[in-house]
Amino acid sequence: MNKNFYYSLGLLMAQTFVFGQENISFEQAEGYTLGSLNTQNGWEITDNRGEFLTNQVVTDEQASDGLYSFKNGHQDEYDPQWFPIFGASKTFGTPFQYDDFTISFDVFVTQRNGADFEFNLYGIDAYDNFVPVVGIGMENRGYVYVTTSVDYDFAYADAAANYALNTWHNIKVEVNSEEIKYFFNDQLIYTTNNFSQTEIKGLTMLHNNYGGSAYYDNFKINEEELTTLDIKNKNIKLYPNPVKDILQISITENIAQIEIKNILGQTLIKAEDVKNINTSNLTKGTYFATLIFKDGTKINRKFIKN
Repeated sequence: MNKNFYYSLGLLMAQTFVFGQENISFEQAEGYTLGSLNTQNGWEITDNRGEFLTNQVVTDEQASDGLYSFKNGHQDEYDPQWFPIFGASKTFGTPFQYDDFTISFDVFVTQRNGADFEFNLYGIDAYDNFVPVVGIGMENRGYVYVTTSVDYDFAYADAAANYALNTWHNIKVEVNSEEIKYFFNDQLIYTTNNFSQTEIKGLTMLHNNYGGSAYYDNFKINEEELTTLDIKNKNIKLYPNPVKDILQISITENIAQIEIKNILGQTLIKAEDVKNINTSNLTKGTYFATLIFKDGTKINRKFIKN
């Protein structure tokens, strides 16, 4: 298990997040293509003296959302490592604050008694050292562990023990100024104090190459809570999803406008009070339907175009 994940960071590529809320599903509509993740949308994969790893890729082998995911794959050409150092890293163009931050993602592990797979959020301290802000690992024996100190101490989250293989699990982390909460498939599994209180510079997904692979998908950063919109939200249905041509929107209230946006936030279709949207001119990928109500309320729904 990695208590020193900074070994793998190397030269990180910057990516500016346009919105406070960010979704990453490695889809074509986000600018991703099948193959090495290296340099795609600011990602950097581990290299060994200039030779980049070959099995850290955008793949269509598995996906929890859309068609693609990231494969943190086993590297046949290298020996097992004591620490997880094989994988991908991404630095944020604008750091996130440690006192109000959430992230969730889906993970799929293929093998027991193989590699440990770690996800980390990191910061940089006053001495320019990488320090952990958040850390959670899927251990090879079936345990889940979390980082509990800047010295990479860790603790097991017993409630998530014996996690199932070859199925998607959702992990969510809520960070505030005092504590960090870890959720596994919507169940709170561990709470620790916010031990570093350092702004969040970037993230890593790593393994130690003992066997098997992990897939990551459907990252949601600072996803907005829609508790005040629950009534409207429950009355909205988009179908079919995925859609080939006509996207139908079923809603009990009148809306002022519908906007179809790509993953970059660019508006591609705009219509007023229309409940059947022709998507035939859109390329395959992930999109958002923004429903704008007459009172100014906005609700976003994601859909897949086939």
